[in-house]
Amino acid sequence: MLTLYRRAYNLAIECYINNFYQDESGNWRDLRSEIRAICQKEQEDKEAVFNSNVVNEAVLSAKESFKSVIKHNEKVKNSGRSNYASLHFKSRKMVVQSFILDRMPKGLNPASKTLGKIYLTEKVPTESIGKKCIITYNKGRWFIQVQKHVQTSSDIQGSVECVAVDPGVRTFATCYSQKEVIIAGDDFTKNVLFPLMKKVDKLLSQKKKLENTNQKDKQWYQDRLKYLNKKINKLKCKKDDLLLDLHNRLAYELVTKYDVIFLPSFETKKMSNRQKRNINRVTTRQMLDLNHYQFKKRIKWYADKYGKHVVDCNESYTSKTCSWNGKIDNRLGGKKIISDGQISVDRDINGARGIFIKQLIKAT
Repeated sequence: MLTLYRRAYNLAIECYINNFYQDESGNWRDLRSEIRAICQKEQEDKEAVFNSNVVNEAVLSAKESFKSVIKHNEKVKNSGRSNYASLHFKSRKMVVQSFILDRMPKGLNPASKTLGKIYLTEKVPTESIGKKCIITYNKGRWFIQVQKHVQTSSDIQGSVECVAVDPGVRTFATCYSQKEVIIAGDDFTKNVLFPLMKKVDKLLSQKKKLENTNQKDKQWYQDRLKYLNKKINKLKCKKDDLLLDLHNRLAYELVTKYDVIFLPSFETKKMSNRQKRNINRVTTRQMLDLNHYQFKKRIKWYADKYGKHVVDCNESYTSKTCSWNGKIDNRLGGKKIISDGQISVDRDINGARGIFIKQLIKAT
């Protein structure tokens, strides 16, 4: 089904790129019937399973992508910027692949001919049956995404509790409020993620050596390659699960304890730019492994669910500024402690406290 969905999507994208999506009068053509016929013929020739619903959803998804690109480019044109978007084909080498079905069956197996017998690790809500679902393949594991209505909490009433979050690399997040300091993921990359990724690097090196033997037609080659891919995916999944657990635990703790969360924009893309960055490649990799952007999206979702507010803010000069007297330490560098000669404070706690004070002053 992944191959079928990808093929139908790419055929639709090709039509949009080559301007074959309009008829002679300029109206939009319905590409579904044409692409269904092409895909059905190809699947029959390969003696593979064909599902017209998968093809329809792929074509509709390509249409939505095309409309999004047009809308984005119109905004860019009106604003005078130059970051125009373009359509892209789906590749079979993509790590995460998915296909969409228009309805979830009562048997809870959306693609029995493709997936075979499946075992669900979570209970599927009854309200999702008969509604659209997404089946995703990610590093050897399958996920079913279904629809569920979530009851959100009301807006904040009474006294407001605030907390400031200082994202980082050595410590994933340092949270400061009037009543406590929360340190989440202290040396998490160094002690937890980095050892896992070193094992992955070693396995990837073995895989590269195997591919260089040019013995692809041998059975031992196929068995060894399958074994290495399985081990690599297992370690990567373990790393993803550990990181997701850290994100969920911290996000849930913050939204259940506090009403307003000050979260700076941690621009990893700019900081990891090879030409402009001031950090070494090991620190860059550790920073990217922590996935701060995904954490921001997750905590905003939690905030919507529990009726709390996440405030995007700026953290400039909060690390090198002493939060107790306002003095700036221009020689702070990579030191873990900031001091004015009399008072010494952990740099991450000082940074979080600086963000907290800075935002409260702005609000008053």
